[in-house]
Amino acid sequence: MPHRALRATFCGVLLALMTACARQPLPARIEEIAFQSGEFKLVGDLRTPAGQRGPFPVVLFVHGSGDADRTLFGYYLPIMERMLRAGYAVFSWDKPGYGESTGQLSNTRVIHQRAQIVLDAIEVMKTHPDIDHRRIGLWGISQASYVMPLVLSQSEDVAFMICVSCGGMSGHDGTLYQITSLAIFCSGVPEENADQLTVLLSELEAARTFDTYEGYLHYREVLEDLLSISLKSREASDILAQYGGLGVIPEQAWLENDPEIEAWWNPVEVLEQVRIPVLAIFGDRDGNGDTLQGAFAWRKALEQAGNRNFRVELYPGVDHFMVASESSCRNDQEEMFDQVLQEQGYGPLEESLALFQQEPGQHTPLSAWPYVPGYLDMIEEWLTNLSQ
Repeated sequence: MPHRALRATFCGVLLALMTACARQPLPARIEEIAFQSGEFKLVGDLRTPAGQRGPFPVVLFVHGSGDADRTLFGYYLPIMERMLRAGYAVFSWDKPGYGESTGQLSNTRVIHQRAQIVLDAIEVMKTHPDIDHRRIGLWGISQASYVMPLVLSQSEDVAFMICVSCGGMSGHDGTLYQITSLAIFCSGVPEENADQLTVLLSELEAARTFDTYEGYLHYREVLEDLLSISLKSREASDILAQYGGLGVIPEQAWLENDPEIEAWWNPVEVLEQVRIPVLAIFGDRDGNGDTLQGAFAWRKALEQAGNRNFRVELYPGVDHFMVASESSCRNDQEEMFDQVLQEQGYGPLEESLALFQQEPGQHTPLSAWPYVPGYLDMIEEWLTNLSQ
């Protein structure tokens, strides 16, 4: 399987395995809804609080990358539970080509296609009798941080947004960071380069706060220097070769920031115009992106927008999936997932991945995966306060 496809599927499966909810599930009314979005037929569930009368505010779930059914194999359920407790409905659907949804997303237009699906889902919610059309919000993780800002740039119907493990740069540069992170934290660097590594990591810390093209060039230069001293990682070398190298974005393209060029588009610029309530959550052990840079970029953009109701939270010692982790290396995480899967009666990751793909929606989620303490509480509290 190509590294890009494996990484996307791996991320989806990791999310699928990380479900934890200590409380009894809150009863919910579940209504299956099908809707059309261009060539795609989407099928999902609308959950509303049982025993309560609407209309309800609603949260639309925007998936990350990789295959996903409407609950992401159970990963969403503890989050949905907290939203239902806060008095919100939740709506989520199977991704195209998975579960009961049909169609195939394009590799080059995936962000635009997925944004249009969200826009069409919003239209469905606006006419639903149980939904307050004035209070439609979004929750999303990972790649959703590119989809949701594009939605905001095209719609005034979104009342609030929650973003988890958000990207703060173009997907093009985020990929370079992933490769660099993989090489450094998984393979290390030669002992003779240890002092150079210390200097470069210090430079990276200072370079993260760029907001000019010159600052961007310096950030890229530091990343490339880091990569150059750690390319003994065969996996990192193979991924870099697959992408054909990741050159610097030309100045004009960087300045224009055209969303039509998906790989080069930085969604943070949209946030400079966003004044709806925003909750953005990051973990500093996230090997999928530079979360320190991302948290800075999101905060700066929302401040520039004059947004008076936003919160940016950076959890120490937490990975891409809001789980406590001692390592940013995804190889270490994969070994851990193999062990957890086997303890729950599944085979190793590769075997389980194939099983979930062959039998979508037929497997109950693992129930003992620990979200970082406070994560679910934060979401419930933030939404509750939003309704007051």
